[in-house]
Amino acid sequence: MTKIEPPLKPICKDTSNNTQLKRVYEAFFQSPKTMKEVDIEIGVMRENICWLCRELRMQNYLFAVCIRRCKVTKRNVIAWSTNSEFKPIDKQLKLFGNG
Repeated sequence: MTKIEPPLKPICKDTSNNTQLKRVYEAFFQSPKTMKEVDIEIGVMRENICWLCRELRMQNYLFAVCIRRCKVTKRNVIAWSTNSEFKPIDKQLKLFGNG
């Protein structure tokens, strides 16, 4: 797999937080995952991942793919991804344009 260089804006001067942001971005890029699955995979606490996902959503890098059963908690949760190949098709009608 090729090295992913996310075009992310640093969220603070603390380099460890920006490193976590990059690791979370790369984990969600591989395949759609839940926050708890990313927590188990890369070792960043889910509480931190929630804040990092907020930053990614505000920069339009993270989007919800589907609702499915989590492999860790066995609950129905949202699967997230940063890879545009997994982005669902927008079913919203366009007001002006070819919708």
